[in-house]
Amino acid sequence: MNVPRASLEMEPPRVAVVSDYTLATLGGAENAFAEQVRALASVTRVLAVCPPSERLALLGTYSGVETCAVPVSFVVPGLGFPVARNTTRLRRLLRRAFVSAGVEVVHLHSEFGIAAAAIAVARDLGIPVVQTVHTFFWQSQASVQTLLSLLGPAFYKAMTGFVYSGRDLAARAGDSALRNMTLSTALKVDAVVSPSAHQAARLLEAGLRRVHVLPNTVQWNHSARPVRDVEGPLRVLWVGRFAPEKRVLPFLRSSVAALNRVGPGALQVDLIGSGPEFRAAQRLAGGRVGIRLHGRVPSEKIPKRLAQAHVTALTSIGWDNQPMTVAESIMALRGVIWSDPKLTEGLSEAGIAAFGADTTRLADRLTALAGDPSPVLAASESARGARTTFGTERFVNDILGVYRSATHPPTASL
Repeated sequence: MNVPRASLEMEPPRVAVVSDYTLATLGGAENAFAEQVRALASVTRVLAVCPPSERLALLGTYSGVETCAVPVSFVVPGLGFPVARNTTRLRRLLRRAFVSAGVEVVHLHSEFGIAAAAIAVARDLGIPVVQTVHTFFWQSQASVQTLLSLLGPAFYKAMTGFVYSGRDLAARAGDSALRNMTLSTALKVDAVVSPSAHQAARLLEAGLRRVHVLPNTVQWNHSARPVRDVEGPLRVLWVGRFAPEKRVLPFLRSSVAALNRVGPGALQVDLIGSGPEFRAAQRLAGGRVGIRLHGRVPSEKIPKRLAQAHVTALTSIGWDNQPMTVAESIMALRGVIWSDPKLTEGLSEAGIAAFGADTTRLADRLTALAGDPSPVLAASESARGARTTFGTERFVNDILGVYRSATHPPTASL
C-alpha cells in the first residue's frame, strides 16, 4: 500500500499515533499523546495505538478517533511500564489495524517494542514514520547505573530487534544507556519532533539529522481567567510524578521553610500526583497546615485545580524537555515558578524564575511571592500571549508540515 506523496499534500493524511506507554499512567508523554490525538482528529482520521486502558477506550469515543489496544506481556512493578516485544504477532495486529484505518503516516511517541513493530509495518506498507521524542533526558539513581549500562542494551534489543547505538550520551553510564534506547529508535524514523529547542539541540548533537521543534499542545481552556488579585494565602500548585527526577521532596522542603517564615495565612501549597516518593512526601509534609497532598487526580479535572490556584511550580532540573504541566498552566492563564533555565517554551513569557537546586533559593522565592504577589499577577497576564505556543491550531498546522516533509523510508532490513 504505497501512498502517493501528493495525497499527503492535498489533504491531511490519516495518522496512526502510537505509544508503548499506557494512558492509565498520568505522565507527560501520555498526556501529550492523548492531546495530540484529539487535536489531529479535528482535521483527519486518527488511529490511537497503545496498551489497553479505560482512558484509551474513552479516547475512542471522540469523533474521528479509532483505537487499537495492544496486549502487553507484563507491567513493570512500581513503574507502571507495560512491556510488549516486537513480534510477528504484534506486527500482524498493527498491519491489520493500519490497513483497515487507511493509515498514511505513523507518528510514534515512544521507543520500545510497540514503536519498533509500528516502524516495521510502516516500512512494509511504504508509509513515512515520525517520532516525537519525550525521553532524551532520562536519568536514574546512582545505585542502578552499572546495572542499567550492562542490561539496558540487551533489554532494548530484546524488545525491539533493533541495533543499539551505544554512543556516549551522558556522564553516567546508566543514563547514557537509557538515552541510547531513545536514540536508537529515533535513528530508524524519517523525521523527529522535539517539543523543546534545548532537547532538539542535544538530539542533533547525538547524530540525528531531521529534528523539528514543535511544542506539545493542550486544548484551549476557554473558561480561563487571569489572576487579578490574591485574596487570602497565595495558592501554589505542584503537579507531577512523586519521583526524584521531579524534585518533589526539595520542593516540599522549600515550602516548609517558606511556611515557617510567613505562615499558612499567607501561603497554601497543594500537590497533585503519586509515585515512589509519595510516602516520603507525606512524612515530610507531616500534616502541616498550609500543605495538602491530593494524590492522583484525573487529567480532566486538572483545569479546575489550576483555576483554584494562583500559580504553579515546576521544580525538575535536567529531566524534562517540555512538560505538559507548563502547557496546561499557561492555557489556564497561570504563571509557572520554574527551576530549570533550559526550559523556555512559554516560560520566557509566563515564568517566574527560581533557578538552581538550592532549596533556600526556592524558599526565598515562595516567601517573597507570598508577601508581594505582583509577579504572579504579571505572569498570569503574560500567559495570554504565551498560549498560542501550545494552541491546537498551531500544532496541527506545524505537524502536518512535518508529515509532508517526511520522506518514504527505504525498504531495507532493520
